[in-house]
Amino acid sequence: MRITSSETIVLKPEQLRLVRRENSKRWQAHYKIDGVKSWFRKSVETDDLDEAKKLAERLWMKAIFDHEAGRPIISKKFKGVAEIVLNRLEAEIKAGTAKPSHRDYTSAIRLYLIPFYGAYNVDGITPAVISQFHNWRREQVGRELSGSAQNNHNAAFNMVFDEAIERGYVREYDRPATKNTGTDSDRRAEFSHDELEVLMGSAKDFIKKGHTSRTREIREVLSIYVAFMAATGMRAGTEAEFLEWRHIDVEVRDGQPILHFRLQKGKRGARNFVAHHSCWLLLERLRQLSPDLSSMTLEEVLKKRIAKRLFRLPDGSVPDNWNKPFRLWLEDTKLLNCPVTNKERSLYSLRHYYATQRLLEGIPIHDLAEQMGTSVIMITKHYSHLTPLMKAKQFAGVVDPQATGDAAKIRAIMSAQMANSNIMSLVQMGVGFAAPLIVQSPELTEDFENRLKAKKPKPT
Repeated sequence: MRITSSETIVLKPEQLRLVRRENSKRWQAHYKIDGVKSWFRKSVETDDLDEAKKLAERLWMKAIFDHEAGRPIISKKFKGVAEIVLNRLEAEIKAGTAKPSHRDYTSAIRLYLIPFYGAYNVDGITPAVISQFHNWRREQVGRELSGSAQNNHNAAFNMVFDEAIERGYVREYDRPATKNTGTDSDRRAEFSHDELEVLMGSAKDFIKKGHTSRTREIREVLSIYVAFMAATGMRAGTEAEFLEWRHIDVEVRDGQPILHFRLQKGKRGARNFVAHHSCWLLLERLRQLSPDLSSMTLEEVLKKRIAKRLFRLPDGSVPDNWNKPFRLWLEDTKLLNCPVTNKERSLYSLRHYYATQRLLEGIPIHDLAEQMGTSVIMITKHYSHLTPLMKAKQFAGVVDPQATGDAAKIRAIMSAQMANSNIMSLVQMGVGFAAPLIVQSPELTEDFENRLKAKKPKPT
């Protein structure tokens, strides 16, 4: 409940009062309008009480008439309203209660919306002004932002107007319609498997070219990070970079240990992730590079649930980001531009590599969407170009996916061979050593063992 000031004079209970702040001689009118949640405050610019009462009554009556006539009660600058929203979002982010998308909204408000709309009154932003904003933003960035980026800007813009409407600065009827002039391509910058083999094969030379010991350390951890992203399809940044050793669980299934990552942050919040078995090699290499963990076995490290980042340098520090050194690596190997899409590659392109490999291996789209923390619609939209390839495999004579018995075993071995020749090979190039065959493919191991048993001569 609001506590009234010692210098508060109530003119109409719960509707109108005069307040004189500490260290101020002039009165301020505080008034409320039916149907609007917020109280309005405006100085009456006088220290005379009788005059202040008359002016406060006039302000209140005018506000009532304006509201009934559909006019804004008070005009406010966009910047002032946007800063209220920005402060609230930043407080939620700091407290850990914000949605993942709120980080994008704060950036949009701070870098784009306030710089352009800041000086406009919220009730003065028209469709023509919004068109000017699109032109201004295009000039600032040097290109048209993608449709998804513009959707983030529009969502942030509407959050500011939600606040303005709730405070009575503008009517819902006068909320300006946003627009999206960007397009999202169905294809994003991607890597072929051969290109990633070239990249991983150049890792040692790229590391040696670092001018300082810290640069070389960053590049060595980066080579593991890249292989990890290709093997898991995690989102670069919020998902992978915040992983700690304590977020890893091991489940034994059919006699084989399975890695589970409990992702703490991401576009869709926290979620669990089943890791490709090649990640055992990556974790082992990360353990070897950490002086504080090198005396323990990997099993001991996982059991201790250590609250330290996976991807950190030997001194325990974490680079500002992995994007810059990754770009240098791509430039060094002449792999920056994707020849298929004519777009520059980024760490996010490794996520597309993972999705492509999994789809071609026959992983159902629904299962892949759940694993990657995205929607079936997004998988279908960005990977529809794979459909002809998948159908071509069927027409060429792929084993019936519903088959049982020997056919099912053959299908399992074929899938295992594909996984081994792609993701596992990249990981082995990244860490410099190989996993035992039973870790790479239990199906192939069983097949070989059965063949050896069949050839073993019977004792006479």
